[in-house]
Amino acid sequence: MATPYGGLMGARGRQKSTVKLLWILGIIFFMLLGLDTLGVVQKQDWIQSLDAFFIGVIRTPAPTQGIWLKFVLVSTWFAQSKLTTPIALLIAAWWVFQKRTALGVWFFSTVFVGEVALKGLKQLVARPRPATNGELYLAHGFSFPSGHALAAALFYGLFAFLLCSSRASLGAKVGGFVLLFLWIFLMMYDRVYLGVHYPTDVLGGFCLGLGFVCCSMGFYLGSLKQNGRS
Repeated sequence: MATPYGGLMGARGRQKSTVKLLWILGIIFFMLLGLDTLGVVQKQDWIQSLDAFFIGVIRTPAPTQGIWLKFVLVSTWFAQSKLTTPIALLIAAWWVFQKRTALGVWFFSTVFVGEVALKGLKQLVARPRPATNGELYLAHGFSFPSGHALAAALFYGLFAFLLCSSRASLGAKVGGFVLLFLWIFLMMYDRVYLGVHYPTDVLGGFCLGLGFVCCSMGFYLGSLKQNGRS
């Protein structure tokens, strides 16, 4: 016969498994980032082959002025850190106002620390932009990793995982998670299509962002939420 105590223990066991999985996924994403970074720094053949293949897929036929380019230019705007970071701060402030201080501080800290790590890695690797930068759109600064891919993975990725940990229906969780990740992948596609990043740049930004999201979610579920601080 099932008891409330047994149900509670089962729920805690599932949450512990989820936390463990999140930390493992975070470590995997950081390992992939390390592999990508090493390949870029050493200019390894597989990096150049990967870039050439996906550039050929994404930018063939060659991008031209038109409705699709306008859509890409508009959609990529939603992945810039100048937008996601202030919005993250506003959301965090709203949660603090609702007396969910730990959740608000945790959310903004994850986004902020991820952005700081990005800036440091860009300066460390110092990869120049592709020769196609400026043909359709001009981007500034170093190329690796992609700041837009990082911002999208951090901001929208956090919401995807928060949705999955909420009390929403299974359909809402699955649908929201899939849509948010399709949006992230679109942001990654946009940067290569515009010629301002190599595919391995957006891969690096994605791995960096998801690494932070998974590890931070593991901390949130394992410590803050479990102890009733959010």
